[in-house]
Amino acid sequence: MTLQERLGFAPTDRVLIVHADDIGMCEATVSAWRSLHGVSAMSSASAMAPCPWFPAAVAAARAAGATADMGLHLTLNCEWREHYRWGPITGGHTPAGLADTAGYFHPLAADTYQIADLSRAYDELAAQVQRAQALGLPLTHLDTHMMTALHPELFRHVLRLSAELQLPVLVPHYRDPQLFADESKMPLPLCQQTSALISGAAEQVKPIDAWAVLPFGQYLRDEERLLWAEHVLKYYFHAPGVYALIGHPASDTPELRALAPDWATRVADLRLFASAGLRELIARENYRVVGMREIAALAPHTHSTVTSTAYAAAH
Repeated sequence: MTLQERLGFAPTDRVLIVHADDIGMCEATVSAWRSLHGVSAMSSASAMAPCPWFPAAVAAARAAGATADMGLHLTLNCEWREHYRWGPITGGHTPAGLADTAGYFHPLAADTYQIADLSRAYDELAAQVQRAQALGLPLTHLDTHMMTALHPELFRHVLRLSAELQLPVLVPHYRDPQLFADESKMPLPLCQQTSALISGAAEQVKPIDAWAVLPFGQYLRDEERLLWAEHVLKYYFHAPGVYALIGHPASDTPELRALAPDWATRVADLRLFASAGLRELIARENYRVVGMREIAALAPHTHSTVTSTAYAAAH
C-alpha cells in the first residue's frame, strides 16, 4: 500500500506537504511561522534547536496548540561565516569534532564530513532532541539541515533517534541515488548507502516520493516564484505520490537583513507561502494537503518491530 493510501487517499492522488525549514534560526523566522500558521498553504515546519530563537519557536508552536506541526531540523552546520553563528549544544570541544576552533559548527557539510568524527555525532543530535523535549515541543518528525545528516554514517544516528522517538523522517525514498548525489553533492557511493538505509527502514521512516526546495537567489519576484512552484507541482510532482514543497520563510526585518546574505530568498518564500496564488495553484492541481503530523500518526503501535528494524539498519 502506498503512503498516500495509508493516509486515506486514493492510489491516484497526489499529496502535498508545504514545509517551512529553519524556524528558530532568528526572530524573523518565528514571526513568519506565526503569520503563516493556520491561514496559509504552510502545513508543516521544523525548528533548529542550537539557534538562539529556538525557545521562541517552541513557545509559538505551544501557543498554537494541537494544530501546530513542527519537527526538529537536526543541525550540524552553520552556513553563516560572519556576524551571526551557532554551535553544538554539546560544546565546541568534544571528541566528535563538530565545531571549529571558535566553537561554532563548520559552515558546510563537506567540512563536517572531512573534519568531524561522524561516528560520535549521535550525542549532539540526541542533545538537540533533549532540548526540544525539555522546552515542551511536541515533535511531529525529524529532518536535516542542509542535508548534512543524510550522510550514511550520520543517517544511522537519525534512524536511531527516529526509532527511539517513534517519529518519521522527512526525506524522499531516493530510489535513484544519482538524483540524491546531484541534490546533496555527496559522492554517489555514499548516496547509495543512505538510499539503502532509507529503503531498509521505510516502515519506520515513512519516506515521501520527492521534494523540491524553493531556489535561493533566483526567481525572487512574486510572479516568477509562483511560476517556478507551478512547474514543480505540475511537471516534477506529476505522478501519484506524496511530495514536499520546501521553503525558508522569514519576515523582512533589519535583523534578517543584517545576518542572512540570502534574506531576499527567505522573504520571497514568506510571500509565496502566504499568497492566495499558491493556495489556488494547489487546489487547481487537485493536491491533497497534509502535514507531517498525519504521517507520524501512521506509526505502528508496537514499539518493538520498528525499534528492532531501525537498530539493525543503524548497526
